[in-house]
Amino acid sequence: MSYPKLPQRGLSSCALALAAVLFPFAASGEVESELTPLVVSALRIEQAAATVTSSVTLLDPQALQDRGLLQFRDALNEAPGVIATSTGGQTGALGALFIRGTTSAYSQVVVDGMRLGDSSSQLGNFLGASRVYDIGRLEILRGPQGAIYGGESIGGVLWMETTRGSGTPHGSVTAEGGSFGSFSINAMHQGEVGPLSYFLSGGYEETANDAPNQYFSQTQAALRVEAKLNDVWSLGTTYRGFDNFYENGTASDDRVNEALATVHATGVISDRWTTRFNAGLQQESYDSDYHTGNYGNDMQAAAISTDQRIVINEQLLLLANAFFHHNTYQSSSVDAYSNSRSDNSCNRYGAGAALEWTPTPELTASGALRWEDYDTFGSELTWRVGSAYNLTKTGTTFRGGLGTSFRTPTFLDLYGSTWGDPNPNLAAERALGWDLGIVQKLTEHHQVELTWFRNQIQDQIKFISYPFPSWMGQSLNIPGTTTTQGLEAALNGSWLERTLAYRVAWTLLDKSLADQPRNAVTASIDWKPSAPSMIGIGLSHLSEHSWGGDPIAGYTLARIYGSYQLTDKIKLHARVENLFDENYQLSNPSRAWGGTPIQGAGSGIYSGLTFDW
Repeated sequence: MSYPKLPQRGLSSCALALAAVLFPFAASGEVESELTPLVVSALRIEQAAATVTSSVTLLDPQALQDRGLLQFRDALNEAPGVIATSTGGQTGALGALFIRGTTSAYSQVVVDGMRLGDSSSQLGNFLGASRVYDIGRLEILRGPQGAIYGGESIGGVLWMETTRGSGTPHGSVTAEGGSFGSFSINAMHQGEVGPLSYFLSGGYEETANDAPNQYFSQTQAALRVEAKLNDVWSLGTTYRGFDNFYENGTASDDRVNEALATVHATGVISDRWTTRFNAGLQQESYDSDYHTGNYGNDMQAAAISTDQRIVINEQLLLLANAFFHHNTYQSSSVDAYSNSRSDNSCNRYGAGAALEWTPTPELTASGALRWEDYDTFGSELTWRVGSAYNLTKTGTTFRGGLGTSFRTPTFLDLYGSTWGDPNPNLAAERALGWDLGIVQKLTEHHQVELTWFRNQIQDQIKFISYPFPSWMGQSLNIPGTTTTQGLEAALNGSWLERTLAYRVAWTLLDKSLADQPRNAVTASIDWKPSAPSMIGIGLSHLSEHSWGGDPIAGYTLARIYGSYQLTDKIKLHARVENLFDENYQLSNPSRAWGGTPIQGAGSGIYSGLTFDW
């Protein structure tokens, strides 16, 4: 084996109009070229997807954008095992990522090689603000990944990279308007000039949302610049940032400012040794003007890491990594109940190694071990083993893995907050998880994937509220084992020389955290009747659930979308969301504590233009 280097409801008539605009009279098809997919997230290096021993889904950001799936909370649901949503409100509210029956606190997000957030500074603001139009690579790695990524990776890892610039310098501007006073515009310019490549994008959006007092606005920017210095070294830098405002019902006005900057260097020392260094700085400021007072927190993080890739021989690959990460977290509240402030910091560092063995072209096995130390509670040792076996004659791949991970107590768990008493005796949660899967190529253009998984979590940390009328509580380790388990399924393919393509993702959760839906399904089908046109339909379904509050009835949402290339430079796109005006709830906080249901958006139509130059 070789290792590769506007507000409206009841929009049925609008849907028909959209179909009429986008339905062309001629029928012909373009055949896309097939490339061998490469996965980066599994071992933090590029490798052929067939050799990956973990369950991973690659999402194409451009394809997601073409289907109008611009927000992460919509896009990530295209992967089996994943439910991405918001339990706090419509567009602009905190995002939530549930992988394999866990919650957001159990999964990592890695952006441009740097881990964002930790147990103390979770990722709801980042997930709620992120969009796909400045992402070049998007992968979802599922299952315990402590041996590669460390803590807070029990559910899995979301891997993102800012777009790399390519081709002759060119740019585009996309503007869109629609229901609920929604408007967005984003611009991009990228290209290659000699040894230098660059990508620059920026955007603005706003919406009143289909609910009172949920106005949202945001500006954001992204940059990636890379240069090949000589035959050995290349150097690059990235920047991502956003600034937004969200009117959180009548409860609060929330403001978030976030920035991430990284520098990376890669050296191809020889045909057997490649080295990579990455350094990053992240800052997030959150301010919530609540009706009873002011709450806020500030988080800063700095990290440096290195990854070494050494080809020992044609069958054996060694990967080694080391890192240091420093983060600070300050929170404050000034309210009718108390004035409290916290100022905490944490250093963590560690090292790990992985071996990938390919004794035959059909079989790949891997093993990984990682040690790291947290100065707030101690050290952890995690491991993972896995294998993948390819039967090329039948188009079958078997894949399985077993590994460990952990989740540390948060600063607020340990030191207390306005709403919770401190518990300095908390232990880290530890998890053991396994999965077993099969990928079967049905015909040349159709493929099905099934994966069974199970996670066993020891000493789960859970916030226990004191009896009413107290509003306080405390985080405790729950005795025994908490389990998540279920089945992931994916089906995709195409007919008629790829003029008709479909994709289905289904997650069956037998056991989960926070009362998640037993069934979660997304499906879509696209038709390209002519070269300049595309029209598609999509469905998403969640069965009955509660997210840890009061019950929420199951629901199914439908959407249609399409585009038409008017000229070489101008492209029209349009979409209808919640086509049949389904009445559904995003969350239903417990009425025992005064919670009221948060409704999802009704039918909405959106359209816009993209201008290329």
